[in-house]
Amino acid sequence: MKVKLNKYVVQPIIKKQKPKVTKLVFNENDVADPQKSFDLFEHKVTKIISKKEEIEPKSFFGELNSVIKKFLGNNQLEALNKNSIQFAEHLVSQGKGRLAAIIYSLLIKANGDNPEMVEKLATNGLAIAKRFHDPIHIMARCEDLRKIYNITGPQSDKMLKVLYEEKRALNSISKNYEGAKNRFQTITKEMKPVENYKIMQGAIQIQIAKILKEKSPQDATKELQSAYELLSSIGKGKYTKEIEELLNEINNI
Repeated sequence: MKVKLNKYVVQPIIKKQKPKVTKLVFNENDVADPQKSFDLFEHKVTKIISKKEEIEPKSFFGELNSVIKKFLGNNQLEALNKNSIQFAEHLVSQGKGRLAAIIYSLLIKANGDNPEMVEKLATNGLAIAKRFHDPIHIMARCEDLRKIYNITGPQSDKMLKVLYEEKRALNSISKNYEGAKNRFQTITKEMKPVENYKIMQGAIQIQIAKILKEKSPQDATKELQSAYELLSSIGKGKYTKEIEELLNEINNI
């Protein structure tokens, strides 16, 4: 007698295991020389990543911040920048954009007195945040660039481009706040309430309109109307007086 076999074979369900998360443990007094300290840090991180493990962002931030202080204490900012940028590029190539973003965030603070370097770092950091679809860090890097352009070219095309970029990031956060919150790993601060990001978006749209009101009144009007609706929808009508004044100015151009 032949036994008819069922052609459908039930495969066991294998749960995909989450990668191990490693917390970096360090003693900032272990190595006094900044370069040696950085080399050890880079080697440690690279080794962990090669084993397909994740690194806890807080501990990564803490150890890197300690290394940066050693470079700054020895007046070796140029060496710090060179080492860190190369390492950030390597991390991006390994799909570790979150860690690379931490590097750029700390470098921007370390180079606060050098607007040209901050612009370069923030531009690189922005590109990484966009690549990894990280609206929180897109917004942060746009803020860094806006501070520079507010001084060097508040009406420039560079400023306008950054404002549009930040507007898109804020809109993304507002529309998918829980998603952004789940992706955001706290290191030094918590995410703000969603209402704050909507108010920030309205303010950005007003700034865009101010730049566009003479060379592109129609686009400026669209931005102002959108900002008015956004702010009114969250009960922030007190912020709309400036919008009404700008709309009147555009109508009289």
